[in-house]
Amino acid sequence: MQREELNFVLQKADEKELKKLYKKIKEKYEVKILLAPVQQTLLQPIFDPISKGEFYGGEILVTTTIISVGNAHNKGWAMVNDDNEKLSLHVAVCDGAFGACYFTKEIEKLVKDTKKTMQIKLKTTNKKVNATKVSFDLMS
Repeated sequence: MQREELNFVLQKADEKELKKLYKKIKEKYEVKILLAPVQQTLLQPIFDPISKGEFYGGEILVTTTIISVGNAHNKGWAMVNDDNEKLSLHVAVCDGAFGACYFTKEIEKLVKDTKKTMQIKLKTTNKKVNATKVSFDLMS
């Protein structure tokens, strides 16, 4: 598993499990907040297949947090969708712990479980979408 996946996957994790893991990390290691959860907007780039260029389709609200776990060298970062300070903090702490090789098995297990849940939800959504497809039988 790559560290780059953590931010995307963990923000979709079960909140109770993520909070439980956050508390475990915080109990064992000192967590310093370097940048408190702050709301920001990002421009969303969109690829235009006709002109092969990009343009900005609008802004997205995100919450960003930067922390350190253990010593100052183990920094963690998170950027999550919407205004969600707790989620951003929890993901940042997990990111910092993973980078420092603390609780890696627990974090990997949570990521693996979350990916499975995400795949199940995607399959369910795809089934619903496919059920609405209309097939036209053109008779000549």
